[in-house]
Formats: sequence, structure tokens, C-alpha cells
Amino acid sequence: MINLALVGCGGMALYHATNLKRIADAKVVAVVDCNPKATATLKAKFFPDAVEYESYERLLDAPPAKLDGVVLVTPHTLHFPQSMAALKRGLHVLVEKPMVTSSAHAYELAKTVRETGKLLGIAFQSPYTAEFQYLARERDAGRLGRVQIISGWLSQDWLNLTKGLWRQDISLSGGGMMYDSGAHLLNAFMWLMNDPVTEVACFYDKAGSPVDINGAAIVRFQNGALGSICIGGNSPPFRTEIQIQTDKMLIVTDQYGGKLELTGKEGRRIYPHVEHSDEPSAGTAHLNFIKAIRGEEPLRAPVRYGVLLSALMDAMYESAHEGKPVKVTPVPDVL
Repeated sequence: MINLALVGCGGMALYHATNLKRIADAKVVAVVDCNPKATATLKAKFFPDAVEYESYERLLDAPPAKLDGVVLVTPHTLHFPQSMAALKRGLHVLVEKPMVTSSAHAYELAKTVRETGKLLGIAFQSPYTAEFQYLARERDAGRLGRVQIISGWLSQDWLNLTKGLWRQDISLSGGGMMYDSGAHLLNAFMWLMNDPVTEVACFYDKAGSPVDINGAAIVRFQNGALGSICIGGNSPPFRTEIQIQTDKMLIVTDQYGGKLELTGKEGRRIYPHVEHSDEPSAGTAHLNFIKAIRGEEPLRAPVRYGVLLSALMDAMYESAHEGKPVKVTPVPDVL
């Protein structure tokens, strides 16, 4: 049994609690939040035997017996100190996206992961889906062809849904829509490409908010492929899509892996059969995290993807602020 503490009992914690509850080898033995009412509510609904803590520091100072790891569902700028503190106490970490909000913190966290030998997984979405696993296998076998252009779109009513909340407080969020929901789309790009971005030109608009709401960027990958990214946070409907042009086909999917369409040179559309597991919480970061701790499979979104995202985001904001394309600091392959 893998014993975990769920840290942060707000709205997103319901998603994490639901998935963790379904995994037979996982047990949430502690719930943590500075709001005792939120902690008590989550405990009563999902984990009646869990110990309640009103602070993360108290959890680390006096943890339940045999605690193996933490699941961090907290504001973005808290991810770095909380992840560091857990790793240094010998705990595995599953952290909500973004892993951190600066490249300097990302590299320091990667160094600590190496030094401690503990696992750090990131709760992105796409790497855990059956569709993205299929695309990765086809990519690695050379059957998709050489990627020339990748284009992604995300629209959401983020401006109104997060108004007055910590996500629009840059001291807690580290950024706006691009760093929040946009992180999933950006990770999907990097995970599918399996190649770092080397240059980016970015613009954003705050739409009257303290943080970025709508953003657009053009990127160049190390292998020469080009990419376009549109992240919209002031749209009543939600929609997302990714299109990938290779020298063999056009691929259409999205960051959730919910669809997959391949069109070849003769215009013939193929909808590959992708096998979905019936295992509880299959296709989630939570099941992958538990299996990785048990040594049954590797992490699908390890610390390297947090470093890649931070390097890209630093460059995107720098480009937007300076009004010109900027180089992305290279991320070593060893990470």
C-alpha cells in the first residue's frame, strides 16, 4: 500500500481525491489545508480515516506513520518550496501543473530529485492518455513521418471562472491563463514533439485582468519544426485542438487525447483503434505515480517536462515584455 498526503483541499482536490480513491494500492492517510472546513469536508466525503492537518509544515514535522508521498494541489508559486521540502524528507511528489514558475526553481528541483532518488511526477493530462501513448509509439517507430508544423488552440471562460481567486493573483499563480490551463497545451506540444523549443515570439493581452488572459506564440523546435499556439481565456465555450503536419500525414487530436484522426497523402482518413484500459483511474497521473513508486512503470511526466515548460514560459513572457523573439535557454538531454 502506498500512503499519501493530499495537500490542498480546494476545488481541484475533488478531481485528485476521486482518482486516488479508485486505486487499490493507494491510501490517502492525511489531508492538509489552511481552511479546516475544506479539510473536514474532503475527509468526510473521501477519506474518513485520514488525519487532518491545518498546515503543510505540521504535516512534515509530524507525519502519519509510513507516509510515502504527497500530492500537491496548491497555488503555483507554492509548488517549489513544498516539493523541495517533501523530497528532502524522503517523500515522493506528485505536483499539479505547472511544476514551478521559474527556470531557476525548475533546475534546482531537478537537482534535488537526482540527489534524493525520489520520484517527482507532474499532473499534466495528455501524457497519460491512450491516444498520446499510441502517438508516441508511432513517432518512435518513425511511422508518423517528420513533423513540419504543430498548431494548438485552447479557449476557455478562464477570465470569469477565476475572477477574484488566487489564479489571478500573480504572487500565487506566477502568471495567467498561459501558465494555468495553457500549461496542459504547452506540455502536450513538448511531449508529442519530444524535442525542445529553441526560439519563441509571444504576445498576450490581459483583457482588464491583473494577469495574461489571451496569448499567442510562434515557436521553433530544435529539429527545425515550427509551431503556433493560441491560448484564449475569455471565451464562453471551452474547446481545444492540436493539429500536426508531417511529411506523411496530418494528425488531429487534443490535449486530453479524446480524439485521434490521421489523414494520409491521398486524403484517406484513419481513426486508429486505441485500446483503453478498464483499470480504475487508468489514463491519469495518479495511477502512473503509484505504479512508478512500485517500480512497475516509469513516470510519464517526470521533472524534465517541468524544466522544459519553465524554460519555454520564461522565454514566452520575456518575448511578450520585450516585444521581440527570444532564444529559449537549452535544456540538457540528461534531465
